[in-house]
Amino acid sequence: MKKNYAYIILFLFVGSIGFSQNTVTVDGSGVWIGYANVFDLPADGGGYQFGSGWALGDIKSTVDAGSNTVTLQPNYNTYNATDAYWTDPVTLEGNKTFEGNTYLEDDTLAGSDLTFTGNVSSYTIDGAYSVIAFIKVFNADYSVLKQEDVPLVDGMDFSVVYTNVEAGDAHVQYGFQVLGPNANPTDEAALGSVVVEAVALSLDDVVKADSFKLFPNPSSSELQFNASQVVDHITIYDVLGKQVSAFTPNATSDIIEIENLPKGIYLMRVSIDNSVRTERFVKN
Repeated sequence: MKKNYAYIILFLFVGSIGFSQNTVTVDGSGVWIGYANVFDLPADGGGYQFGSGWALGDIKSTVDAGSNTVTLQPNYNTYNATDAYWTDPVTLEGNKTFEGNTYLEDDTLAGSDLTFTGNVSSYTIDGAYSVIAFIKVFNADYSVLKQEDVPLVDGMDFSVVYTNVEAGDAHVQYGFQVLGPNANPTDEAALGSVVVEAVALSLDDVVKADSFKLFPNPSSSELQFNASQVVDHITIYDVLGKQVSAFTPNATSDIIEIENLPKGIYLMRVSIDNSVRTERFVKN
C-alpha cells in the first residue's frame, strides 16, 4: 500500500553540482495563509488597487487535512451588488480582478534550492481564471520578491523549481494562486474549482543518495548512471513540469542521450524497486 506523507524534505546530492535541494509537497495539516491582491479589470486599465491578508474562507480556498487536499475557487466574498467598486451596477458582474494566494511560509527553507511538487486531481474552473503553483522568495523586509511558477493542468503532477539562491533570501512561501474577476456567488457551481493534493511519496520511497550516481553533470550530449539496484523507469521533466522523455532501462548502468534537449535545468524521476528519487541535471 502506498503511503502518503503530506510534507517531506529530501536532501538530494546531485552529481557534481554539489548542493542540497529541498523538496516539499502539499501539506493539508500545515498552517496555510491567505493573501489577496486586487486590480482594476483589464478594460479599466488593470491598475493595482491594494494587497492584504485574507482569511482562506474569504478567498474561497479550502484546506482538508483528512484528505490532504487544497481546493481553490474564484473569489465571491467581495461581490456586492450595491457597491460599484466591486460590482458593475449595470451587468451585475464582478468589477475587479482578484488575485487569491493560498500558501505555506517556511523560512527554514531559505538559502537552499527548493522544489515544490503536487498533483492536480481535479480541474473544472472556468477558463476566465488562471491557476498556478508558485514558490516566492523574499528578502528580510519583503521588499524584494523572486518568484517561480507553473500553470496547473488537470490530472497532472506539477513541479516548481527555485534555484536563484542568494545571501539575502529570508522568507520562503510556496502554494497556489487563482487570478480572475471577482464573481457572483450564484455562479459558484458553474465556475468550478481546482483540487490539488500531495505527490504520493514516503520516507520508504526515497532511495539513499549513494545508491544512484549520475554523471557527468552538467553535460551537453549524454549522461551515465550507475545504481546499486536495477533502475526500472526514468522520466525527465523540464522546469515547467512538462515531461520531455521517458524510458525503461531495466539495468544498473546505462547511457542517457540528452543531445536533443534544449540547454537548461531538468528534473529526472528515477524508479528503483518501487522506490522513487528525484535527480537534477543541467544540459549545457
